[in-house]
Amino acid sequence: MKNKELEVLLRKAQALGDDIREMESIDASEAYHRDRVKAKRVRTKKMYNQLMRCAAFLTIPLLLTSLVFGYLYLGEPKEEVRYAEVTSTMGTVIRYELPDHSIVWLNSGTTLRYPTVFNKDNRSVELKGEAYFEVKADHEYPFWVHTPNGLSVYVYGTKFNVAAYEDDSYIETVLEKGRVNVVTPNRETIVLTPGEQLLYDKHTSRAEKEKVDVYGKVAWKEGKMIFRNASLEEILKRLERHFNVDIEFHNNSGKTYNYRATFRRETLTQILDYLAKSANLKWEIQTPEQQEDDTFTKTKIVVNLY
Repeated sequence: MKNKELEVLLRKAQALGDDIREMESIDASEAYHRDRVKAKRVRTKKMYNQLMRCAAFLTIPLLLTSLVFGYLYLGEPKEEVRYAEVTSTMGTVIRYELPDHSIVWLNSGTTLRYPTVFNKDNRSVELKGEAYFEVKADHEYPFWVHTPNGLSVYVYGTKFNVAAYEDDSYIETVLEKGRVNVVTPNRETIVLTPGEQLLYDKHTSRAEKEKVDVYGKVAWKEGKMIFRNASLEEILKRLERHFNVDIEFHNNSGKTYNYRATFRRETLTQILDYLAKSANLKWEIQTPEQQEDDTFTKTKIVVNLY
């Protein structure tokens, strides 16, 4: 009995040992598997972090480059350009200072349009009529004068006169000091030196450069009218603007007369009397007529040459 009981106990102990060894074997395998999975995760995370650092290293310069090119392409937001306009009414001459401190004189019946702030690229104005400019020197930014017929003048600092009345058949540029570049409507650039005049014919598109008496061309800003070998038609046109009248001229004889004269404080009738001394010239002042809005028409003078 005792031997049998002992044998049973040994078999149970052996079976229990086998179970323990099997369980230990299973736990070790699972632990080994868990360690491998954990090590793989660590290696994956390490590789991911390295890739992210490389991507960041490549992306940041690319991002900066994109930002730089975007800024250069788009630039700063452009501000709205605001314009101002100054007009010298018929029969008056005014002096005006521009935003860059350049000085301009506007002759009778002249309009000047300009931006209230000159931009970084150039200083630009639009002229209808006649103006004398004293441009503040700036060798980086040119000063432009644009006329309605497409002729433009640009300078970097000088004194010059531009006559561009819309009812005249020509545009006249006269240089007193410095250097002037005249760009014609067909894109030809002509350079003037002091004492030179460029006369551009609107109808023929021809430009002629010649020496002139500069003071005689710009004395109007001092209230003077100086004529040097001027035709009667030219003088009458100047008188119209200076005295704000309408002059109707009839050349019944077909003759031409040229005059050399300087007028300072003379009245219109005194000047017409002077012109009549050297030609068979008759003139008559017509009384202004009252219109429906209670205003009066401009004084009209009829001039006949016999």
